[in-house]
Amino acid sequence: MPRGARDDALRRVRHQGIAKSLFSISLVAGVMFAAYLLARGRLSVLEYAAFAGAIVTPLLGALLIRATGSITAGLLATNVAGVAIVALWAYATGGIASVALPVFLANLALLATFGNSVILFAIGGLMTAVLVALYVATVSDALPPSAVPGDAAPLLMLVSMCGAVIVIVLAAALVLRDRSAAKEKLRAARDSAERASRAKTEFLSSMSHELRTPLTTIIGAAEVLRIDRQSPFTTHQAEFIGHIADAGEHLLLLVNQVLDMNAIEAGVLSLRLEEVSAGDAIESCLRMIEPLARDKAVRLHRVGGEAAAHRLRVDRTRFKQVLINLLSNAVKYNRPSGTVTVNCEARADGYLRISVADTGRGISAARQKDLFSPFSRLGAETGPIEGSGLGLAITKRLTEMMGGRIGFVSAQQAGSTFWVEFPSDAHGLPA
Repeated sequence: MPRGARDDALRRVRHQGIAKSLFSISLVAGVMFAAYLLARGRLSVLEYAAFAGAIVTPLLGALLIRATGSITAGLLATNVAGVAIVALWAYATGGIASVALPVFLANLALLATFGNSVILFAIGGLMTAVLVALYVATVSDALPPSAVPGDAAPLLMLVSMCGAVIVIVLAAALVLRDRSAAKEKLRAARDSAERASRAKTEFLSSMSHELRTPLTTIIGAAEVLRIDRQSPFTTHQAEFIGHIADAGEHLLLLVNQVLDMNAIEAGVLSLRLEEVSAGDAIESCLRMIEPLARDKAVRLHRVGGEAAAHRLRVDRTRFKQVLINLLSNAVKYNRPSGTVTVNCEARADGYLRISVADTGRGISAARQKDLFSPFSRLGAETGPIEGSGLGLAITKRLTEMMGGRIGFVSAQQAGSTFWVEFPSDAHGLPA
């Protein structure tokens, strides 16, 4: 079995099923050979060669699949060789009325069971061409004398037909058994994954209080110590207290993001949709992000005032969470003395687009495909900017849950623009 098939349970089952079907064809060809000998007593050299090829070719196909790991190459080579053998056999035993032609059914059965559509049509076309050629050779008397005596033809046709039927039945039985086993393994894997997912959801849900409460206490205590005027700390001590408060807030943010992502994936995050003024929500978010922008020496700009007057049907808290995630990323990943521009634009399809453009370093094309993947920080894992890699993944899920769309445009050294779109009241809000 090829290394790749050994490592992949589904591929392993498929390889084994094909190998068994090919072996069954060789076995049936051997049985047909014995039946022919009983019916005829002796065969021509060409018939001996045809039977030898019919017995050996499927075995060589199975070995080819084992050696290369390519099902397509093995099936293609086996079926082309099989068509050639049957065509030669039919040419020497009666042309279009040959007792060999039913064996074509075995080739088609194998392809229909395991092959892809391209190979199936290719081999089907080859078989059709062979049959047409045999017909032309037959009606034009271009065939050699048949190696099969006329009185033996009915019995040999019966043997050939029965052999083809047995191949089809055996292949189908093997496929059904192997697919049943594969489905059972898939069901077991699915059930195991669902149990693990439920256990994770239950654990995170039960831990939410235990995680948040001590963190909130730590942050609160650090804030109390920082503003205590009766027992002032030294500058060095105050700096440490600030570190405690900042680290606690960052850890609480990460905990909340993990819990949000878990709730979204588990389908238990509920939304309360209401009409929200886009402009008011943007202003509120800009005020919240302003201290961070001031610390990073980043200027905030807002344009598109008329479009911002539109109202959206969204969950107010989650909508603001989406905007804050986009704004905080635009600030954190910006250049010193850079700018962040928020724009509102009414789209022709009835959506209001809110875009957040920055003047940062941009995102390379190679990394853009992973932008919305959970825990992906696109190479910033070891940098000075803190984060979990969950912000954009959560933003995308929340936007889509509220009936919106999200996208971006970015280029290295040219900044990035992220946008979200929601149906606006200008064209009717969804009920």
